[in-house]
Amino acid sequence: MDLVPMSSLLFSVLVAGTIAALVCDLLVPVVTRVAHFLQALDHPGERKSQALAIPRLGGVAIVGGCAVAGVGVVMMQWGDKGPLAGRSELVALAIGALMVFLVGVVDDLVGASVAKKFLVEIAAAFLLVRSGWTFEVLYVPGVGNVELGVLGNVVAVVWIVGVTNAINLIDGLDGLAGGVVAIIASGLALSAILQGSVLTAILLGAIGGASVGFLRHNWAPATIFMGDSGSLTLGYLLGALSVYSSLKTPAAVAILVPILALGLPVMDTLVVMVVRFLGRRQSLPGRFLGMFRPDRQHLHHMLEGLFANRRRIVKLIYLAAALFCTMALLVATTHNAQLGLVLLGVQLLAVLVLRSLGRMSGGRQGSTFRLRPQAEVPAAAGKVSVQGGASSGP
Repeated sequence: MDLVPMSSLLFSVLVAGTIAALVCDLLVPVVTRVAHFLQALDHPGERKSQALAIPRLGGVAIVGGCAVAGVGVVMMQWGDKGPLAGRSELVALAIGALMVFLVGVVDDLVGASVAKKFLVEIAAAFLLVRSGWTFEVLYVPGVGNVELGVLGNVVAVVWIVGVTNAINLIDGLDGLAGGVVAIIASGLALSAILQGSVLTAILLGAIGGASVGFLRHNWAPATIFMGDSGSLTLGYLLGALSVYSSLKTPAAVAILVPILALGLPVMDTLVVMVVRFLGRRQSLPGRFLGMFRPDRQHLHHMLEGLFANRRRIVKLIYLAAALFCTMALLVATTHNAQLGLVLLGVQLLAVLVLRSLGRMSGGRQGSTFRLRPQAEVPAAAGKVSVQGGASSGP
């Protein structure tokens, strides 16, 4: 455990979050103009609810805020307390995040295939695993703690790649992904503060702050989307830091805490993949490939029939994410694995119930979404006319 007073660490996290929010907020107008110049725009379509093209390079501002705040505050702590992590670990995290960010930028600009993005994400996750960021122990009811060995590396890679894409897939309504990431990052940061994990807490604080700063521009009606450059990078960082945090968590709950904190996007993604696999009358390879094809099966899509206002859907999902993070903090503080497993079941049940309620309402009423009248925004401000935009995630 890093020897840093909890009050001092909390202050550093708040500083990192504040700096990240301000930097991201200031960068968004510049990025908006660049996106228009490069034609990096998200156009209206069958699965989009905006009326006009919206810039989708917001991830550049988010990552810029995270980098300035995270690196700056970590270096200040580094000078006071000595190395917070091994040099190879930090280099692996920086290179991995840069790889995922760049493939996201390419996708936002010209498009990138799912296979290429997956390969980059796997390589970026493998870099961290090679540096020692892995799951070491799994708690098995009735057996106890089981050393994972090499299997832990596989689980860590799958987890990081899975979280990376789960955040990308939840990016489907104005303000949704940014708010959910801010909530999850805050929950994991609190857990890291309780553990005294300086590096994790500060970087998570920067992620949460940058996400909040971006929400000012992404809240409905959004004037910019984070794009894959934002959602993939945020997902990668959350997945990576949750693995690193598990190394400092008691073995019995090492894997449970990150799963509970990230339960909403991860469980929704898993349920959607199962639905896609079982719902297609194709060969086994066809069903497998169908699991990665975009559709309108995610939780925020299912809830369209339940609420006439998109903001209500977003707020409900915010509430669920906050409750899931509270469960994770409860397990992190009690170190009770049995409680963690019970809460894991509660979370899965909650996701299934919400999806069922949305599906039943949608079946009776159909989608209640309607485009808003155009709201003209001065082009000089680097913004565009929007109309109930939805973000660019699948």
